[in-house]
Amino acid sequence: MPLRLGSIGDAVERMVEILAAEERSQWVERAQRLLHDADPGELKAKLRDRRTRVPWLVAIPVSSMDDVFGAPDCPSYFSVVAADGSSVPPDRHSLARFYVLNIGRAILTYGERPSAVLAASAQFRFQIEDLYLYPSAGSFPIEGARLSAKMAVAELGGLREATERTETPVAALRDGSLILWGLQNEDRRVQQRFLRKFLECLDDFQNAGVPVVGYTSFPGARDVVNSVRVWLCQAEAIDCANCSSPEAMDSCKALVTILDRQLFGFLKAGERSDIFESTSAILSEYGDHRIQFFYLNVDGEVVRIEAPQWVMHDSQMVDFVHSVLCDQCRRSGVHPPYPPALQEAHEQAVISTTDRRLVEDMVDRALARRGIVFTRSAKDRSKKRRAV
Repeated sequence: MPLRLGSIGDAVERMVEILAAEERSQWVERAQRLLHDADPGELKAKLRDRRTRVPWLVAIPVSSMDDVFGAPDCPSYFSVVAADGSSVPPDRHSLARFYVLNIGRAILTYGERPSAVLAASAQFRFQIEDLYLYPSAGSFPIEGARLSAKMAVAELGGLREATERTETPVAALRDGSLILWGLQNEDRRVQQRFLRKFLECLDDFQNAGVPVVGYTSFPGARDVVNSVRVWLCQAEAIDCANCSSPEAMDSCKALVTILDRQLFGFLKAGERSDIFESTSAILSEYGDHRIQFFYLNVDGEVVRIEAPQWVMHDSQMVDFVHSVLCDQCRRSGVHPPYPPALQEAHEQAVISTTDRRLVEDMVDRALARRGIVFTRSAKDRSKKRRAV
């Protein structure tokens, strides 16, 4: 039965009214004033004080809260490599258990000898050691967050291989975050298995002197906003339900609905914010590769740029990444702009619905040739045909 749209129409209208309310822009302006007023030294001391119990994910300023940096000049000759991935997850309705990873790569070189190299590599995984982290026990199947983590490792590995084929100054881009958020609630053994390979790739980038960054378009994070809320609060243990400061509570409520990308809406095209350090729990396992980030206005959108701290601590690397990303977005054919290298990598990686069906058909035909004909689950069959 189709969705009954009439029952949700009024709710949609009310939601849009709230989003379009003029007071929302006033909240953003208030949040930006608070950002400018916040004392980074006081905030860092408070966040590192063990007595301060913070119920939200926050960001620690490396230096300032609101400094702005314009785009440096772009080199005349450089390369941008990018990687992205898609997957066909295991299907519990199928007799054969398998998954597919497809990693797309793009190498774009600019300057006197411009070139483009586009490629993809598909992995069909079906061996028991591919399907479970601990095959002998059949435990921790590769699915959901674990499959996403495995793809992230494969993407970073593909990115590393692509950088080895370049001879120019190169920036390595991965679509999305460099923080493996999906592993935070996993068993520690699972975390270590994936992180070991992920961090080995980051070791290789560091040894090669290649800056590797995560590019997040339309970010939904509010780490910096939450830090401003901490700065506002005078209590050691933050307890909003029992706040004793009406003035602070009023400002805090204004911040609750604001995202970092809105907070940094004062950035002009090409400008970036100062650098912040994420406090995600999983980063305690990253060692020297702890992730830091800044926000960048690419002329139409404020994006989040992440990189290991060894990149962010090197001003030349930061300037190179900043200039290359601005140059990439100037070359974009869409608006808001998006780096062509990431767009090309995505085009190589994408697995269409037709591709997924073809893989399923290949498996079914291979089984049939060996006399193995199976009936898919009743639930799966019912979804593919109408009952009435």
